[in-house]
Amino acid sequence: MLALGVLYLLGWGPWVLHVSGWTTGGDLWGIFRGAHYVGWGYLGGVYDGSTGVVSFPGMEILLAPVAMLSGALHLSESFPPFFVAHPTAALVLAPIEMALASTAVFAADGLAERLGVGRRRRAALAFAVAAVAWPVAAVWGHAEDMVALALALAALSAMLEGRWTAVGWLLCFGIVMQPLVALALPVLIGAAPAGQRMLLTLRSAALSGTVLALALLGNPSGTLRIVAQQPTPPSLNHATPWVAFAPVVSPAMTVHTSLGGLVRSGFRGLAGVAPVLHQPASVSGGAGRMIDVVLALLLGVVVWRRPQAPLRIVWLVAVVFASRCFFEAVMTPYYLAPPLVLLLVLAARREVRRFGASVAVAVEVTVFSYRHLSPWAWWLPMAAGLVALVALAYPERPIDARRPASVEGEDDRSSGDRSPDARSSGLLREPLPA
Repeated sequence: MLALGVLYLLGWGPWVLHVSGWTTGGDLWGIFRGAHYVGWGYLGGVYDGSTGVVSFPGMEILLAPVAMLSGALHLSESFPPFFVAHPTAALVLAPIEMALASTAVFAADGLAERLGVGRRRRAALAFAVAAVAWPVAAVWGHAEDMVALALALAALSAMLEGRWTAVGWLLCFGIVMQPLVALALPVLIGAAPAGQRMLLTLRSAALSGTVLALALLGNPSGTLRIVAQQPTPPSLNHATPWVAFAPVVSPAMTVHTSLGGLVRSGFRGLAGVAPVLHQPASVSGGAGRMIDVVLALLLGVVVWRRPQAPLRIVWLVAVVFASRCFFEAVMTPYYLAPPLVLLLVLAARREVRRFGASVAVAVEVTVFSYRHLSPWAWWLPMAAGLVALVALAYPERPIDARRPASVEGEDDRSSGDRSPDARSSGLLREPLPA
């Protein structure tokens, strides 16, 4: 992932697009600008509108030292909507982004091993997960989604072992990177022992609540508007049929920049800057995402009232992650990565034909998501692919702590025994399929 990420940065423009510039992630520089604000001590600046950030500021906090290093070394950077052809900061930032995104591969492998998947199947799974995770960072510049997913997968592994304190803290760091992880919280609260539910909730919300409070103190109006409305432009991404129900946050407009006079007078270095910028219309993504929240809460109540086997709990978390892609008013291809990765981990437990079909569907959905079609023509195949993956990954029988599991078609006994914590938790009580 790291090698291909650097190759994409340096070679995609000259070799494929036939332009001299380097190719960086689409949203990378807005996030990096937010990291500068954090490094300067202005956490609320992450939500000033110029960064394009609508998530929690975990990634900006993580990249703040990199931003300060870039400034100290006087490396050149892009600043949306003005882009530098060869930003030297990308030579530092892009490898770090790819390394961070690769954590999803390790976390998926760890969860698969915990579920009893053998080494050969896990090797195939690692390549499939890497293929899904790679464009999230390389093409879009959103390594934080993969870091958050890695923390969520580690939390699920801890849940299988009955380590609820670790579950809470892993979700805590995952949510501050990407709020999508919070959708797993109701299901896990429903599955937690009675004495752990309140502690799990408090641990999970501690860090994200703290950083949002600090951002509100520094920039109350901007933080509240961005976090509550979550504006997103349908014209730049993939509008879905749900866009008809999304409230318009800001209409389209044309902005005349103050650089126009300098451009017309031939000021050196600004010849490629347009004096007129066209601002696309934005709609609120928050309304559709409330459907995901309601679904997660309902599944949490179901798990609380009717306790489920741990493998079913993992599958329900995957269903909740996938629901985001069903109800988004405006979709971006990298939104698909978290549910695809978790569903691939679950499918790796099944027989080879199911796993092969799951990999094929996941790759096809990922490739198809980059096509630009009408809302229904784009959304229906994507939704059908997710439904197929959810069905292929459905666990027929839950986990047993009494013996290591082997995946059908493999003779690999490297998984080892289940941990004492898992046996004492009472979670793992039924046999895996042979």
